[in-house]
Amino acid sequence: MPTEHDAETLAALRAIAEQIAAAAPKGWRRAVLRGFATGGSGSGHHGFWYEPEPPGGTGELDLHEALCRVHELERAGDRLSIELVVRPNGRFEALTSESLRRPTRSDRTGFTYLLRPGELPAEPADFQPGPADPTQAGDPLQALDLLDGYLARRAEILDRPERLPRPLDADEREFLEDRLPVPLPADLRALYGRINGDRRAGLLHGHEWLGLNKVVALSDPADRWWAVRDWERLLFRELRYDSRPAGAVRRAVDRPGWLPFAHDTGGAFLAVDMDPGPNGRPGQVIRVGMRHDDGPVYVADSVTSLLQRHVDALADYSYQYRGGELRLFMAADPEPAEGRELRVEGDSARLRDIPPAVQRLVIANTDRVDLAPLRGAPSLLEVELIDCPAADLSALRDTRVEVLTAELDSIDLAPLAAHPTLRVLRLATGRPVDLSPLRDCPRLYGLDLARAEIGDVAVLTELDGVRHLRLNERQWDTLRETASHPAGLAAAELSGSPGLRDAAAWAETLVDEPDLRYTRSRYEPPAGPRTSLWRRLLRLRRP
Repeated sequence: MPTEHDAETLAALRAIAEQIAAAAPKGWRRAVLRGFATGGSGSGHHGFWYEPEPPGGTGELDLHEALCRVHELERAGDRLSIELVVRPNGRFEALTSESLRRPTRSDRTGFTYLLRPGELPAEPADFQPGPADPTQAGDPLQALDLLDGYLARRAEILDRPERLPRPLDADEREFLEDRLPVPLPADLRALYGRINGDRRAGLLHGHEWLGLNKVVALSDPADRWWAVRDWERLLFRELRYDSRPAGAVRRAVDRPGWLPFAHDTGGAFLAVDMDPGPNGRPGQVIRVGMRHDDGPVYVADSVTSLLQRHVDALADYSYQYRGGELRLFMAADPEPAEGRELRVEGDSARLRDIPPAVQRLVIANTDRVDLAPLRGAPSLLEVELIDCPAADLSALRDTRVEVLTAELDSIDLAPLAAHPTLRVLRLATGRPVDLSPLRDCPRLYGLDLARAEIGDVAVLTELDGVRHLRLNERQWDTLRETASHPAGLAAAELSGSPGLRDAAAWAETLVDEPDLRYTRSRYEPPAGPRTSLWRRLLRLRRP
């Protein structure tokens, strides 16, 4: 049986149930809260509603302090899931856990249980070779000349020289640079010998050029809030796109060799990349941070080239000076999303002319699917076959596909045996599918079989590389009765719409002592007109 909450935590959960009931609309039959609280005194929910839903919507209900109180009583770490189902008859059930969570993707229901939260699959960047040209494109002497000319021209336009931070002493710069995980590129290092950032002067086209001490601080993984990698984010976004030009930047959430040196004050950073991809150069400039969840954006081959663009903008009078502010007009960075996704519906003949830059391909509602034109597609990383009768997957053997979704009447996985790059496979089919060809796929870490019929479920125990497995309740039961889950499983997912009690029971089949607490209890319903009268009558009858 699941572990129940202690008395103090149960009292806090009961208070939430009472708060929900007090705010309930007339005629409600049930209320559901899928909340969470974090170690940083944050809270929220993935869903809160009454059934039936009132005409004006659920409305606002402030549960922040109550959720944080449960987090405190549970002595939880970074994140605690807090779920309640409340009924008007005074009954409620509650589940809390750090390991049992709701999927964050809108197309998934059910629960995810993290058996080994810290064991994540390697990123695609880990399999990419280093740069073919390991030399830096930047030139420190040229960078200094450009900076001098740039500042002089800005002073002419502003009719005054700008007050910029003086460089740090050489010893202090050396001390700070020694704390970086990788050396600065030669051109940026030379520039820090001239100025220590720009103190929000906006020299870099609306960016604050950070001081060297701030660059060092942002090299600490604990301070890179935009680059957190965990199972929740991985399952939300399983594909990391390639940059433009292709192969210039490694495909990763973050790398120690990416050193942010400028901030747009809106959550995005310019960084020098000292760990480039096969077609990049050390010291190239990339854009990372907020709004770049699909991957970093290539900006320039060096800080030197970036400065040259700024000098050229002033030389071409591509600027506006108004109200004491100098604004440059420069060409925007290339849009990385343009042309990398393609959807084909109805007629697969269009695949004969698939552009080479396509990285994600969706083929939907197509009676006859011919994947032969995809053979050797240079950039193809994800393929989705949606509501199609059948398809020969042989052509995908000669592609770099990493994520494959196949919703087909029948599926033959034999062509994918020992596929060198396949990482995630999602299947939906009504006929039994043989999983044995997946035994030798070296990078396969994710399987979603919740909408598929499995020929021999015991094959799953032989897939030691699988870290994430999504099954329905019947499939998990069969797996438990006939075999065990893959030895390397780190994140298990139960599809469908199980209740809290069922979710707790499922988690107990994965580990001996699951990290969760589940309680069914009662709360004091709010006193309505009838309830108040009944209580008065009871008081009158007491001796």
